[in-house]
Amino acid sequence: MGEPKPSQDVRPGATRNPPTGSATASTGSMSVAVVILTFNEEENIGPAIESVLGWAQEVFVVDSFSVDRTVDIARGFAASDVRGVQGVQIVQHTFENYSAQWNWALDNLPIRADWILKLDADERVTPAFQAEVGALLARDSDGLEGMYFRRRLIFMGKALEWGGMASFDLRLWRRGCGHFDGREVNEHLVVHGRTVRLASHVEHHDTKSLSDWWDKHNRYSSFEALNLIERSPSGDVEPSLFGDPAAQRMWIRDRFFSHPFRFLASAALFFYHYVARLGFLDGTRGFQAAFLRASFFYMIQLKVLEYQRTGRIPTVIWPARGSAHPDLTAEDSPTSRKD
Repeated sequence: MGEPKPSQDVRPGATRNPPTGSATASTGSMSVAVVILTFNEEENIGPAIESVLGWAQEVFVVDSFSVDRTVDIARGFAASDVRGVQGVQIVQHTFENYSAQWNWALDNLPIRADWILKLDADERVTPAFQAEVGALLARDSDGLEGMYFRRRLIFMGKALEWGGMASFDLRLWRRGCGHFDGREVNEHLVVHGRTVRLASHVEHHDTKSLSDWWDKHNRYSSFEALNLIERSPSGDVEPSLFGDPAAQRMWIRDRFFSHPFRFLASAALFFYHYVARLGFLDGTRGFQAAFLRASFFYMIQLKVLEYQRTGRIPTVIWPARGSAHPDLTAEDSPTSRKD
């Protein structure tokens, strides 16, 4: 179910301004590199980069051959010493799945910072998050390998104060201490050392249209259904009720999809987000967001049921990818020697 490759001979490229020396960001003696995967994110990539300038020591954009202005916008931040960042670095690499793309980035990007933050293009780092991470790294980083944090959903232009906070996710880790678990979508980072949970959050700005949301979750639900059909839904994460947040989510998901009344479980998921998590206090947006979450899980269930009744394998329909950006040459690439 890998993604169709661009028609030309694909070679990665980057606009590169190598960091010199041992830079220190606002995290005190520790430095943070931000890595953002992109595909057709012209609406989001600029604000995402802006949210970490002056805080992150390095920013990397790993693009999978966008056909819009994503790369051009990112290249606008590639000048050396943009608000304390030694040049945003852009590289293009053929996409296979999310875990593979992340593991490729970790193996190939010339990251020098002590810590790595996984940031989606539609997410924004808040000042409170920056301050908490900086204070933690300045006082209590010995033996620490990862940080869990939550994301607050900004839905249809407004923050969901009650039902919009996602569960804890491991998205900030010490360089060299983590890898991704192999799941095609909804991938999980795996570390083995000490972790902490942050009180602050990152904002998730859901700025694309609902049509884009349905297209994306149609693909995601097909991948999730395939994992269930092949009985490998957890990747490298061992489901456990008493494990870390990723293991707990996998344990709950296993029970969710194996329950004999699992079709009622989508209604229970809606009840959890809209009632138990007080999503109704967010008004109509709270109802809409809870409904979309429950609909996604119902889509997964229906695709599994379709396979059981008809033998039809869920299909993954990818959008067409473009070719290499003309200004990103293999000779400039920090990864061409390894790809």
